[in-house]
Amino acid sequence: MSPAGVVLLGAPGAGCSSVGAALAEAQATPLLDVGAEAARALGTAPELALVAVPEERYRRALAAIALRALARVGDGAVVALGSGCLGDPAVESALAGATAAGVCLVHLTATPRRLATRNGLDAPRSVALGNVHQTFTRMLREREAACARWCPIVVDTTDTTPAQAAALVLARVADREGLDPAADGTIG
Repeated sequence: MSPAGVVLLGAPGAGCSSVGAALAEAQATPLLDVGAEAARALGTAPELALVAVPEERYRRALAAIALRALARVGDGAVVALGSGCLGDPAVESALAGATAAGVCLVHLTATPRRLATRNGLDAPRSVALGNVHQTFTRMLREREAACARWCPIVVDTTDTTPAQAAALVLARVADREGLDPAADGTIG
């Protein structure tokens, strides 16, 4: 039996939103993009959400949206969860419930250099900002470890397009579930 849906977890820049969109399109299934929905709820653009509102408010909105998305993932949806709300007890409980219901959790990853580039951290910075790369690297280690605790499937997006990464997700899910990805091409 194919999984009920897919949840994509990953550090900022790993591709949860873009790979999620490609995966949802390939599957003709809904995409629930937690970061984009949280930004919309806060009245800001996704790339500015964390700096446009106080972090605590952003994290609360992210967790609330994640809980709603995880409640719907069993309908075959693709949830682009990211990693910003991992550690929230209610979200982790919902992830455990989704896993028990047959939802497949996939960890998207990439090299630290690629993640830094995707997050715009490859440009020179003022020393007044402190050591941005050190802070980013520390956050990556924490987020990668949190994702690894949850996800039996890992897809490296370092050198892939979103469509290529989505195809890898489909193949890895099919492998894990004992499915033939060529049979109907769907997972939901």
